[in-house]
Amino acid sequence: MQRLGALFRPVERYANTLSTKTHSAVAAVSFFTFVGVIALGFAPVTRRIETSGYSTADLQAATTRTEVDTILRAFEPVMESVILLSVLDYVFIVAGFFLFFSLHSLSLKTLAGHDRLALAPKIGMWLTVLSRLLDSLENFWVILIYTNPDDYATVLITLMNRSEALKWAVVNVEYPMLGIAIALALLTRFTSLFDGRSETRQ
Repeated sequence: MQRLGALFRPVERYANTLSTKTHSAVAAVSFFTFVGVIALGFAPVTRRIETSGYSTADLQAATTRTEVDTILRAFEPVMESVILLSVLDYVFIVAGFFLFFSLHSLSLKTLAGHDRLALAPKIGMWLTVLSRLLDSLENFWVILIYTNPDDYATVLITLMNRSEALKWAVVNVEYPMLGIAIALALLTRFTSLFDGRSETRQ
């Protein structure tokens, strides 16, 4: 239990350092950045890249040097868009990190005093750290491949594939955990308000 407490202490400290208003403001800015990058960045840039006949998703899914080399040759006319997409991906990662951390922090503040229920946002915050780290690594391996198309190390393909697989494994738990944390926080807030009104009437 002491080790578990030490593991969660950094995320608790982050949640408690900022006020509820600040966390809400960070969440709002991060949300609009998150959505804006998808709608105004990823969508049009991805369409330009796909004129080559491939997408960056195809590159990330490629498992052999032959497949990767074929995609890189097709990317040559749209390489500027590929580079831009990598930059946008890091903006997306940062925005997503602060969005999820702020929402979990708000949930954690609401669940203060409910130790077991508070585990949901605490675990969720560490899942966010792990998923964004894996996403950053995946993007980094991709950059190393396309910036040196003639002489990249073949092991980068394996690292890219493994990072992507692990990222999606974590994301598949991370998003439901955020939903659970928010639902628990809302339920706790609703219950406390209802109990408060009942006491007032008495």
